[in-house]
Amino acid sequence: MDTILYNGKIYTQDKAYPHCSAIAIKNGVIAAMGNDDEILALSDGSTEKLDLNKRRVLPGFEDTHLHLLFYAIQASAVNLSGARSLEDVKNLCREKIQWAKQSGKWIQGVSFNQDDWDVKKLPTRHDLDQISKEVPISIRRACYHISVCNTKALEVLGLTKNISDEAKINMGFDADGQPDGLIKEDLQNLITEAQPLPTKEEIKELILLGLNHAAAKGITQVHSDDFMVLPGDDGETIMNAYKELASENKLPIRVYQQCLLWEDKSLERFLERGHKTGDDYGFYRIGPFKVIGDGSLGAHTAYMRKPYLNDNGTCGLARYTDEQLLEICKTAHNNGMQLAIHCIGDASLEQALNTLLNLQLNYTRTDCRHGIVHCQIMDNEQNDMFRRLNLLAYIQPIFLRCDMNIVDDCVGSELAKQSYNWRRYEDAGVHQSGGSDCPVEEFDILPNIEYAVTRTNHDTGKSWYPENKLTLEEAIKVFTYEGAYASYSENRRGSLTVGKYADLVVLSEDIFEVPENQIHNINVDLTMVGGKIAYMR
Repeated sequence: MDTILYNGKIYTQDKAYPHCSAIAIKNGVIAAMGNDDEILALSDGSTEKLDLNKRRVLPGFEDTHLHLLFYAIQASAVNLSGARSLEDVKNLCREKIQWAKQSGKWIQGVSFNQDDWDVKKLPTRHDLDQISKEVPISIRRACYHISVCNTKALEVLGLTKNISDEAKINMGFDADGQPDGLIKEDLQNLITEAQPLPTKEEIKELILLGLNHAAAKGITQVHSDDFMVLPGDDGETIMNAYKELASENKLPIRVYQQCLLWEDKSLERFLERGHKTGDDYGFYRIGPFKVIGDGSLGAHTAYMRKPYLNDNGTCGLARYTDEQLLEICKTAHNNGMQLAIHCIGDASLEQALNTLLNLQLNYTRTDCRHGIVHCQIMDNEQNDMFRRLNLLAYIQPIFLRCDMNIVDDCVGSELAKQSYNWRRYEDAGVHQSGGSDCPVEEFDILPNIEYAVTRTNHDTGKSWYPENKLTLEEAIKVFTYEGAYASYSENRRGSLTVGKYADLVVLSEDIFEVPENQIHNINVDLTMVGGKIAYMR
């Protein structure tokens, strides 16, 4: 045997063999499971033995929706997640003024959330002008669907005069008709395009930075939406960077690529080059075609069937007409692509459900595993359509940390109590997998599990429709087996089973014994992927 782990409390998530104390690994695969005496007897002079010291072992965690490259790039930006006032934001950005002047670069802030501030109001360019009128400044809200620019940044982007009608749709304006600095949705790509684009070698460094950080959280596979980092590239440079790292055996954990392609022609070029879901390059695989159906709740761009109760002038934004969404999804579906459609509002979800029903009835094929990313605002009838259409639900329990404070105000309590309803999914047998949407939230799985089982903010004690929570065992499955299922890998990973890869995580405390509201305090001691240690604390 190559490696033996023993003296542990191993939760296998395999009903045939739910618990054991030792595992033997050969060629990256679980060769045997049992008690210590049985498994240690399989060792030889070359076997590496790891004493688990009674620590809890789980199948490796999966984060089924995040933006790894964007996370790595934004790691060098001003982190505004801790700001509790507009003044905090100003002070944090001011610290970068001299650096920006010397380097000729923008000051970019990320992850602000005005709902956490003393005055819960979005800033404008006038506020950012108080930081600097000479250096371009942009700050992006935590949802990543809205940014605020100062006047200098708007000038650089060409958004101060002679603005096209198309651009105006995603901008905010003062009472005098001048831009107020708010930029929403796709128009934010102008900010990305105004920055120096990373080379392939720089992208490889960013990939490794992000994946090593993920490994430290017990994550053995990420489902990452990365193509937006290089607009207009159709993903080729990014895919090549990943493939090179995979061929060099440098990827510490597995990656399942969610392929966001903004335009019909980008999808056509992608398919013409022969790419499709399931293309396998070892630790890097091509996953679903990603479609963004609407915006975000906090930015009031999530597409709703009724106007927002706290902003009755808008129902949000639909990115596609019904016909456009059907056409682009049909093209991907008919070319063997899995689909993952971003839907936050109930109108966007209705549009997606109708599209997927059309595909299933008229362009039927086997084992599509299409899914909806976010699955937030919906009624029970829409929730039940997931079971009827056999759809995957990509959920982010950690979103409740902020969203429990705004959902009822946006849509009312009657619809709110039917939304984020993971209990109903579970009872219906829907495949739901968990993610973070990092860098919207950190890719720390244990706090995510805590929100799934408590639906309570451990800092404030506020609980939100707790009847819709999951059990701990169900939540662990959401972040392990279901992630493998969403990537067509449940026969090779997702549980600790003889014949499956040794992808596992060792925890500092027993997740089954600590109080549920303390799960977030557990540390990851070790992450193993394919029998190799990817992280050790």
